[in-house]
Amino acid sequence: MSRSERVAINPLPFLLEERGLDLSPERLRSTFDQIARAGYSAVHADVPPGSTPGEYRSLLAEYGLRPAPGYFGGFFDRPDERSAVVEAARVQAAQTAELGADTLFIAQHMCDARRAGPAIGAEASGERVAIMADGLELAAQAARREGVAMALHPHVGSWIETEPEVRGILDRTRGGELRFGPDTGHLAFAGMDPAALVAEYRDRVAGIHLKDLDAAAAARVIRGGVNYYDATRTERVWAEPGAGDLDLAAVLDALPAEFAGWYVVEVDLPKHGTPFESAVLSRENLLAQPYFAEGAR
Repeated sequence: MSRSERVAINPLPFLLEERGLDLSPERLRSTFDQIARAGYSAVHADVPPGSTPGEYRSLLAEYGLRPAPGYFGGFFDRPDERSAVVEAARVQAAQTAELGADTLFIAQHMCDARRAGPAIGAEASGERVAIMADGLELAAQAARREGVAMALHPHVGSWIETEPEVRGILDRTRGGELRFGPDTGHLAFAGMDPAALVAEYRDRVAGIHLKDLDAAAAARVIRGGVNYYDATRTERVWAEPGAGDLDLAAVLDALPAEFAGWYVVEVDLPKHGTPFESAVLSRENLLAQPYFAEGAR
């Protein structure tokens, strides 16, 4: 597939309600119809409760959509729960393989301390980083046995938030099965240079989440001690790719020339317009990048 054919979208803005995600069949059908009309041919795909991988794959196919990497989260900082979390990761990896995808983003669940004060590395612990790295690597090994690569997804509001934590996980697992699944927005919000980090670990990148950052909003959040919920819902720190302050061209150029993973648009809540309008804007902005020029592989 060409690079443009590997641009997918996370349907989150279409499904998110105040009480959580609406994963009803009716909502999913409406969402996939809009995503297809917005020009996408692939979608971030996790099998919803009550469905099977085969049923979900068939539903996507009705709208001409292919499955792109989904997302697994767990508490990897809790050694006493490690076996259960690794098994849950394996089960989701098996579903991912049956669905028809070969990559899965993996993340540490968010925590209260960092939800309250995001992007500043509250209560950092090197010991915790080592514990999480070991658990994440075990999950990645279990997923590999199912034919799926797991890619670390650093997330603001979690214990894997800052550059030392991201590097700590990746360096401790070097040579293992855990890959890298950077999110441009989360890296930048926590003060990192996404392009530099992607370039340094380019041999580990299995997929990438593309969102932009409103730098002024992010600065207000950090300066004012705004919690993560308000940072994303009120301040709207995230923006559609190309509609914020990040140098996405530099990030894309930092990927290896032979990169064959997915580029997943992810904007939790639209910065501009409706979810449909946001999806269209994101795709248009990305495909306008020289990196996605016709014929680029």
